[in-house]
Amino acid sequence: MNRILLIAGIFFVTLTSCIDPYVLNLNDYESLLVVDGLITNEAAPYTIKLSRTFQDKDTLPVMVSKAVVTVMDKNGVVAAFREEAPGIYRSDPDLFVGETGNTYILHIKTVDGLEYESSPCYMSPVPDIDSIFFTPDNAFFDNGTKEETGIRIFINTGRNDDNCKYFRWEYEEVWKFKTSYPAAYQYLGGRQVISIPVKNHVCWEYRDSKDILIHSVVSQQTDQITGMPLKFIAPARSDRLTLQYSIRVKQYSLSKQEYEFWNNLKQVSEGGGDIFDRQPFSVTGNIRCLNRQDKKVLGYFSVSAAKQKRKYITRNDIKDLNLPNYRYPCTVVQVESTPTQSIENIYNLYTGMGYVFAYPIYTGLSLTGMAFTTKECSDCSLNGDTIKPDFWVDMP
Repeated sequence: MNRILLIAGIFFVTLTSCIDPYVLNLNDYESLLVVDGLITNEAAPYTIKLSRTFQDKDTLPVMVSKAVVTVMDKNGVVAAFREEAPGIYRSDPDLFVGETGNTYILHIKTVDGLEYESSPCYMSPVPDIDSIFFTPDNAFFDNGTKEETGIRIFINTGRNDDNCKYFRWEYEEVWKFKTSYPAAYQYLGGRQVISIPVKNHVCWEYRDSKDILIHSVVSQQTDQITGMPLKFIAPARSDRLTLQYSIRVKQYSLSKQEYEFWNNLKQVSEGGGDIFDRQPFSVTGNIRCLNRQDKKVLGYFSVSAAKQKRKYITRNDIKDLNLPNYRYPCTVVQVESTPTQSIENIYNLYTGMGYVFAYPIYTGLSLTGMAFTTKECSDCSLNGDTIKPDFWVDMP
């Protein structure tokens, strides 16, 4: 969010061709507080992230430490947030759980004596997620030059008895994958090779959603949502669908003000291809500085009821769709021994260059060569996690 919000407030334009280049003067650059926080009705720690805008894309955000962060409800009950890492403040789920129908105000006091406060935020109910489903579809990549076949994941909401008008979604992807050439052999020297137990062959990879997924039903005849697109997967470009894939979707209720915030942020983040496109503009949040009215604050304190649902997709689910298969970008080098180059010399040469011994090459019963691959194609822990997630269920 830091990068998007910085674009909303600060940008430079460089013109080429027949116009002299111009770089915006950033001498008057002011580092602004950025607040990223979400309170839901889930019994889990809530996180308030405090940082400051950074001047260019190569600069890391400066986290704001040693602040006093609290949330107060409409009854005056105050919940304190403890700093667990620089700029990361979390609540205690045993002491504070958000409730629908309640109103919350965020208060921040930084070490420089400035105090910040959000507007009162009401937590409205949100309907259940009725279903998550997918259909075959196509999408364009590489600036619209290549079309890929894949699947698109959609969501349907359940009965909307509380007349929720504004929605936002986030999702977490987890998928199981295998290495192409696991280290199943060990070289002992001379012409001796033995089989060994395979390690780091199966892993799980995690990804969080990055897109801003929002929707309003104000202009619809029904408050329910049918076929809201969430994610496109091109199996030729990713190993997500090689074994088993999982997506957990979270659905949030939004106020009209928060919906407008996310909608403006979406326009800023998705526009701006050249100087004739939509230019960045200030995205107004719901937080203000109490003791300096001219002090701008970026970000938003979100208060939303949440519902979630998980969907698994296996190879069997997509086997009849005639989708392309993913090919791992693995390099395999096969080397045969010669009168001047022994097996041991070959092994020492290629492992010294960073390759991993993949498998032996035999002519009859005699070891005559070796195959080597890159580490990424032999050890899945370089790209994923070897520990099976607690929630994971292996599907047929």
